[in-house]
Amino acid sequence: MSSLQNKNQIPWHRERANKLQSACKSVQTRISRGERKQKAFRRVAKYHDGRSFKGDPKRHLSLSEGTLRHLFAKWKRGGEVPSAFRFRYQPRRSAITAPVLIRFIDYSARQQFPSMKSAWQKFSTRGGNYGCGRRSNKPLKITYGMARYFFPAAKYSQLQEQLEKIDQAQDTLAGRRLDFQAEIITLLSARPPRRRVKKESDFQI
Repeated sequence: MSSLQNKNQIPWHRERANKLQSACKSVQTRISRGERKQKAFRRVAKYHDGRSFKGDPKRHLSLSEGTLRHLFAKWKRGGEVPSAFRFRYQPRRSAITAPVLIRFIDYSARQQFPSMKSAWQKFSTRGGNYGCGRRSNKPLKITYGMARYFFPAAKYSQLQEQLEKIDQAQDTLAGRRLDFQAEIITLLSARPPRRRVKKESDFQI
């Protein structure tokens, strides 16, 4: 049943176009009824902003008053139809490479940092981090935002949380080891007891 529902769901980008179509129609209706443009754009943007898509609940519509004004003009030029909001872009190859980000994940799993941003800043200045913009031992020209796009801060936090647990476990282990060793020292001596040799009687005259 769930697989059938997934097949019938509208892709999020088409759902976005439909939501924007509805928003622009609402603005147009409000203005036609005599409502001030600024008030109409502000109210409609506030109503639709942050709403999730059924086709992809992780995505949310980001709509401010200024963005809605821009989209409304685009909608009017495009014939007042949902296709006016269709994405028109070509996929671009990412400047960050898999080996660089994999090494950053390893780097983040070995030591703790105050934040992911501080970890990336230190990592990007290390030697050997080849990638786009690496020239004459200069830092990487890969921004923190690019790294966070492919490796979200939430996943970085998971690594740091596990690393903290490991550190705490190692501290606990070291403390237990010292306690047990101290207990043994109080029970046993450092050297084995000396073996006494019984002297035999000498009857020579």
